[in-house]
Amino acid sequence: MTSHARARRVPIAIVVVVTVGVLYEAVLAFTSLLAPYRFRIPYAVPIFDTPFVLVATGVAYLCLERHRLRHDAQSVAIGVSLWLAALLALAHIVVQPDYPGTVGVKPGIAPYLFFSSYLTAFIGVAFALRYPYRSLPLGGRARSYIGVAVVGATVAIATAVVVLCPLLPALVVPPGRVTPLAVWTAGLGNGIVALWGLWRWWRQPRLHGHEHAFATLLALAALIWLLGLVGFLLLPYRYAVSWYLAGIARPVGVGIIFVALLREQVWLYAQARARLRDLEQLHRAGQALLSSLDTRDILDTIARHGRIIGEADAALVFRSDGGVLRAVSGSGVTDRADDLEIPLGRSVSVLAVAQAKPVTTSDIRTDARVRLPAELGATFDADGPAAALAVPLLAQRQEVVGALCVLYRQSRAFADADIELLAAFGTQASVALENVRAFDRLALRAGHDAALQELGQHLLEAADEAAAADEAAKLVQRLLQRDGGVLLLGGPRPPRRLIARAGWPAETADAEEVARAFEPSVVSALSSRDIIQHDIPALRKHGVGSSIVMPLVTEGDPIGALVVYARGARVFDDEDKRVLRSVAQQTALALIKMRLYAELGDNLRRLQDTQAQLIQADKLTALGTLLSGMAHELNNPLSTIRLAVQLLKRVEGVTGNTARRVDLIETACTRASRIISELLVFARRQPPERQLVDLNEVFRATLALQAPVLDLHHIEVVTTLEPGPAIWADSNQLQQVFLNLFSNAIHAMHEAHGRGILTIRSRRQGRDVVIDVDDTGPGIPRDDLSRIFDPFFTTKPTGVGTGLGLSLAIGIIEAHGGRLGVENIPGAGARFTVRLPVDNTAPDRARSARAPAAPVENKANADVLVVEDENALRDLLSETVRELGHQVVEATTGREALARLRERPYDLVMLDLRLPDVDGQAVWQALARDPRLAARVVFMTGDIMSAGTQRFLDQTGRPFLIKPFTVDELGRVIGDVLATGR
Repeated sequence: MTSHARARRVPIAIVVVVTVGVLYEAVLAFTSLLAPYRFRIPYAVPIFDTPFVLVATGVAYLCLERHRLRHDAQSVAIGVSLWLAALLALAHIVVQPDYPGTVGVKPGIAPYLFFSSYLTAFIGVAFALRYPYRSLPLGGRARSYIGVAVVGATVAIATAVVVLCPLLPALVVPPGRVTPLAVWTAGLGNGIVALWGLWRWWRQPRLHGHEHAFATLLALAALIWLLGLVGFLLLPYRYAVSWYLAGIARPVGVGIIFVALLREQVWLYAQARARLRDLEQLHRAGQALLSSLDTRDILDTIARHGRIIGEADAALVFRSDGGVLRAVSGSGVTDRADDLEIPLGRSVSVLAVAQAKPVTTSDIRTDARVRLPAELGATFDADGPAAALAVPLLAQRQEVVGALCVLYRQSRAFADADIELLAAFGTQASVALENVRAFDRLALRAGHDAALQELGQHLLEAADEAAAADEAAKLVQRLLQRDGGVLLLGGPRPPRRLIARAGWPAETADAEEVARAFEPSVVSALSSRDIIQHDIPALRKHGVGSSIVMPLVTEGDPIGALVVYARGARVFDDEDKRVLRSVAQQTALALIKMRLYAELGDNLRRLQDTQAQLIQADKLTALGTLLSGMAHELNNPLSTIRLAVQLLKRVEGVTGNTARRVDLIETACTRASRIISELLVFARRQPPERQLVDLNEVFRATLALQAPVLDLHHIEVVTTLEPGPAIWADSNQLQQVFLNLFSNAIHAMHEAHGRGILTIRSRRQGRDVVIDVDDTGPGIPRDDLSRIFDPFFTTKPTGVGTGLGLSLAIGIIEAHGGRLGVENIPGAGARFTVRLPVDNTAPDRARSARAPAAPVENKANADVLVVEDENALRDLLSETVRELGHQVVEATTGREALARLRERPYDLVMLDLRLPDVDGQAVWQALARDPRLAARVVFMTGDIMSAGTQRFLDQTGRPFLIKPFTVDELGRVIGDVLATGR
């Protein structure tokens, strides 16, 4: 027979039994055929129902109060079932008379309430034993619903007693016999529920501690109730032992439940005391963790209080460090714990870290989940630990940073409270460690910020690029890398120069080689404008294990890179990168500032030099203008004197002393003219009369002139003259320059020491010839260096110097296209440096009436108009022209000259450029309208060197005479113009 067929036959049997029972009860109810076959039962009220009602009501209330603490289904099931059982028992008391024969009472309904009271209690206990751990949290509203339900059940039972009970068929017929169906139904129903509860209690996993005791007492109460009910049904004799036992069973069962609740309250009180003690320990541990912000103290406190809280023999604190757990503190262990490292494996500490939850082992020797590392056993004692409990130490975002492990010499079981307590302390320890780490980070950041602020101050005070870069490199090496090095590379493109370095390696060559190896990383950093961390195999031979490159960028332009590297593997954290970024920004700004400052300094120096040159040029221009005017005014009387002297020399009979005196006058006049020319050269208005000159010969000739003075003042001369090419120069003017320089040097050395050494050096330098004139005098005061070439400035006493010597010298040198400078020689004296250009091509010759010319035969009887405002000079010019065989007409002013030219034409017009009313240039503009007349003009001027005069003469292209001129020069010009017709 299959299981499916058997399953179908069970309901059929139940239906048959129920049908037979119903027919049997119907026959009993409507006939008297089966009356003798009823069961006698003591239906009178047991005297113990009233105590049961009272005790059951109280215990039900206690169970509901128990639910407030546990929030479990077990408390609700027991409380509600006992409450209903008490109500049904109370109803049983009310409806059951003492004897069946009482008039007016129908006793047959009492068994309904009697058996229902039993059944309700059995159901509640059975559910409590079946679901001892099921949670059933109830809020205020749910509790209100339960209260309403209890009140409703009370009202329903009362209504049933008053209204429904009289309508129910009687299960008991006088004289006190119960029908078999009633016995079977009541016994079977209550027995099944009771036995089901006991069976579930027996088959479920064994509970621990007070939970097991509470369930056992519930099962005992159910068993007593079941035995009492069975005895009540099987031995239905009033006042028999079974009758008393049945009456006592229900109050005793409820009492046992009350004892179970009482034992639980005692256990809860003990647990509360233990929890209070645990909280006190946690509080003391928390206070200890808050007492310090030193990492070492905090770790020791965690180990010490972890051992106390766990009531252990030893405790170890581990830090997760890469692939190992490293012991950082211990309590109750040997000194070797400081060097303990546990690799990843199956130890409790490793499992706690790996699983991020507490891990226990009651017996390390027999627990297959874990194994005892030999290193850990060596830190404990000879036998090693037997049991262990480890909790993880978590940082923010639940990151496991380590573990706390407590060890025991004896095997032991760990309660949930033990694990929770140490886990709670682990949480406190994690918070304390995180606070210490946060404080360390803040302290480190504050220290870095202070150092960065100090760096900014130093960079502001740094005077040059090297100092700023060196300061930045040293700071980075000090803050970030004690076992590595720092390189600061400059330049937007390779090859980059090593600006500064700090730390290892100490040798410059190694540092430069390392810098070259970083070039790919530098290129990547500069292109991305961000930090680059690369593992560069080429650097491993130098011992570089890790590195980071920070670009130096300002205003979007790369200017270099900051490189930090370490010997071993290192991860640069966010704080390191923040420091690098700040240093890089400050350094980049400082380097740019230094470069701009250097450029500004160079520009300022050039501006100062240009300003000095402009000032000097303005001075010389002003002085030149003055000298130009003076030259004109002096050249007019000199021309008069010179022409008068030459006319006297043409007179016969001028001999002897008279002729000698006339020659002296002519010589003096020539000398005066030469002085005026030199003054014009000083004013840089007269080009030197150049020819090929050997400078070494000029030096020798100048020294030969100064030889007596040198010997007189005990001056030794040292010459280092490098043979060089001849230059186009005016030897007389150069000799004047060097005479001035030598004279000044001799005077300075004589006044300072009474002797000295004059050193002259010449050398070729590029396209220039450089001459140094050194002396061993006292040097030139710093304040006087900028004014040394000013006209009329002198440091000599009054009457000794005029202050024009160096002014004339610089004018002559600059007229030759060169430069003249001066500087002090430290501890020696002064040095004048002359720099002259070497030009192998001869300069263009200036047109001059002084140049030799072939004799020209004068055309006689020419009409000559002489225009000159100086009366004496005009008279002599007219006399000289007449002696040359020409007719002369004089004009004093420009207007007079124009009037005479309108009267009639002239063969030659001698026109002075400076006239009192209309100057010579205006007269020329009027004459230029007639080309024939313009071709007969000869200009006269004593201001040939002024820029305006030279430009005018160049534009006209006409011949000119420079005052003072001679009779021969006058005759040549007149003859040339008359002969050529222009």
